[in-house]
Amino acid sequence: MDEHGFEARLRHLEHVLLGQNNTQLKGSNETLIKRVEALQKELDAVYKNNKPIRDFVTKYDVHAKLLNPNTSTYTMEREILAPDVKLELLLTANDDLEKFAQEVKQVKDLEYVVSGSEFEETLGPKLASLEVTHTDQISELNQITKQVSDFMERYNHTVNTLSEIFIQWDHILTNMESHVGALERQKTPA
Repeated sequence: MDEHGFEARLRHLEHVLLGQNNTQLKGSNETLIKRVEALQKELDAVYKNNKPIRDFVTKYDVHAKLLNPNTSTYTMEREILAPDVKLELLLTANDDLEKFAQEVKQVKDLEYVVSGSEFEETLGPKLASLEVTHTDQISELNQITKQVSDFMERYNHTVNTLSEIFIQWDHILTNMESHVGALERQKTPA
């Protein structure tokens, strides 16, 4: 790190710890050393006088390796996972890995089909006419779908009307049969 970068970081740290009024802006190496020592004393005082910060630092130190983004996850996995767990993970993922490898191979094999200029030259004009035909077919399909929908709605309305008529006829016939039955019982001598 160059001197200017160090100076900027030191100024930022002074601003955070001491406040803007106490920030010193001196440039020689001697004053830099004194400033760093003063900041170290201030940090120690804050650390000693603040229990939550002390608790955080102790917990952080224990888990620093896991919390550090620069630490490789693969290194941690090598240290944390037992060999039998690693083997089980690999065996479990074996089928998925083989399937993935096959799919990657298929993609590689078919890559020339879509990336070549041959596709644009030979199939481009045919595709353009097919797109126009497809657009026409979509509008025709939408129109036919609407007609079928209207027809089904009319059909359902007709079936419902006929059902209501048959129910009415059933009630009328039931009433007539009950009246006829009552008249026949009155005529027959008991």
